[in-house]
Amino acid sequence: MTAELMAEWHDEPARLTGSLGSLFNRPEPRVVFAQFIEGLLAELPKKNGWTLAERAGVATAAGCSGC
Repeated sequence: MTAELMAEWHDEPARLTGSLGSLFNRPEPRVVFAQFIEGLLAELPKKNGWTLAERAGVATAAGCSGC
C-alpha cells in the first residue's frame, strides 16, 4: 500500500472499524482493533502479531491487557 493509495482510502479504515466496532462490548478492544487494522495498512517492514501489537502500543500480541 502506497501513501497515495492510503490518502485516497483515508475514510475507509474508519468505516470498517466503525461498522465492526459493535462486535466489541468495551471501548478498549475497539480501539486496539482499529489500531491493528491501521497497522495492517501501514508500511511496516514486517507484519505479524508482535509488530502490530508494538505499533498499537499493547503489551502482548495476544491482545490488550486490561481490556
